[in-house]
Formats: sequence, structure tokens, C-alpha cells
Amino acid sequence: MPEEKKTRHSQQRDMIYDYLRSTREHPSAETIYTALKAKMPNLSLGTVYRNLKLLEENGRIRRVPALQNAERYDCICCDHAHFVCTKCGKVRDLEPIDAREAAGAFTLEKGDVPMSVSLTISGICAECRKNTLAQTGKG
Repeated sequence: MPEEKKTRHSQQRDMIYDYLRSTREHPSAETIYTALKAKMPNLSLGTVYRNLKLLEENGRIRRVPALQNAERYDCICCDHAHFVCTKCGKVRDLEPIDAREAAGAFTLEKGDVPMSVSLTISGICAECRKNTLAQTGKG
């Protein structure tokens, strides 16, 4: 985990982190902003982005690339993969993985030492597949 940068305490940052810890949905900055705006009327989207960046730099959260370069956020920081549905955009955690073991599936140059792994698998989730089959009358 990266060494935590010295930053002053922020109630807004605490609320953003608590929100991330309360959900498994991998929200975007915009989703976090919308969810917290009622509780913190002075909150700005820029403040959400700045605090997400600080939380990421301090190793408390991870940024998860999703669809159309939209970034989502996750408070589970151990190495694990994500499944992203290309139809509905839902992001789901997959089991934790070992960085060295996962890197063994790829050809690395001699001397390369894997430190972390970020893997995103994209496809159609079971719910969207079921809905598509129901709409087409197949299934």
C-alpha cells in the first residue's frame, strides 16, 4: 500500500470514503456527488474529484476503468478483478488474485517484477442476458 500523504482532516473526504465503504456498486464521481449533495449542500463535483484523487493516492481506494473511459471507484484495495457489463455498465468484484500468479499468464521481460494487477473483464451480465433473451423470445 502506498505511504499515506499527510493531509488535513476533511469531513467531506470522510463522507466520500464512508459512502464508498457502504456500497458494492463501484460508483462514479458524479454518483457520489449526487448521493452526498443533500447532506452537504456546499459540496462541489470538483471537491469530490479532488478527494477521490487523494484517497487513491493514499491507497484507501482504487480507481476502476469502466465503459467509455468512465472511472468508477472501489474501496477494496487488494488485487482483484472486475467484471463490467457492456450493456448496463454494472461493475462487479471478482475474487482476489495473486499478482505474481496472474502475471504468470503473460509474457513479461526478464527481470520484471509484478507488484499489482488490475484486470477488467467485460461482457454481458447474467441479468442483461436474461432480459435480452426474454425480449427476443429465446431462452
